[in-house]
Amino acid sequence: MTGGSSTGSRSRATAASAAAALLLAGGLAGIGLGLADGDPAAGQAPAATASAAPASPPASVPPTATGGASTQAGQPNPAAAPPAPSGQVLPASDPINLQAPSIAVDTPLIQLGRQPDGEVAVPPGAPGSPAGWYTGSVAPGVAGSAVILGHVNAIGTPVGVFYRLHELAPGAEVTIVRADRTAAVFAVDRVDVYHKSGFPTVEVYRNADRAELRLITCGGYDPGTGQYLDNTVVYAHLVSSHPT
Repeated sequence: MTGGSSTGSRSRATAASAAAALLLAGGLAGIGLGLADGDPAAGQAPAATASAAPASPPASVPPTATGGASTQAGQPNPAAAPPAPSGQVLPASDPINLQAPSIAVDTPLIQLGRQPDGEVAVPPGAPGSPAGWYTGSVAPGVAGSAVILGHVNAIGTPVGVFYRLHELAPGAEVTIVRADRTAAVFAVDRVDVYHKSGFPTVEVYRNADRAELRLITCGGYDPGTGQYLDNTVVYAHLVSSHPT
């Protein structure tokens, strides 16, 4: 799919915001991107690194201590139209590849929708499985928050496509190759870790006024239960683009 018109981009951004509101209404607690039978090796981010900072709500919603989105009279909700774009943005085009050289990631991207229960679908768990773009979010490079998910491990192995995601440092570059043969280059702003019960849905899916990117995987492996307790979220923004 090639780049769309500005009207199409605005419509998609609004639809992504509406999807965020639906996820909030469904009580999304976290995203399952860790597989129970693939124990992590030493070096995987532990649960103790979880950020204690409260999540921020969408730009269209006044900040609150809990990061929740108010729908009371006089306060906009997450489904409101996004603000005018700030900084460089690109026309809509599906992402097909993700490259993060500093953590040795070069992966094709599949498309992910929502599961019957309303939660975001996740990529396959087999070894070598790619990361996936959540199609309810904007395309990378469009004003708003593009969401890409990948497993931290794989079935029978501790190493998944986003095994080293927690190692991304502020300023590191992540390049998304798109179907329109442009490469959108993002710079990492920060990496946060949240307990799944406190996953900041509004912050992740918010109506950003610039082209932003979210990369999500699991963290906080608990050897006692064989489960991952946290989600690692990388926040980045578009800094440049070039032909591929």
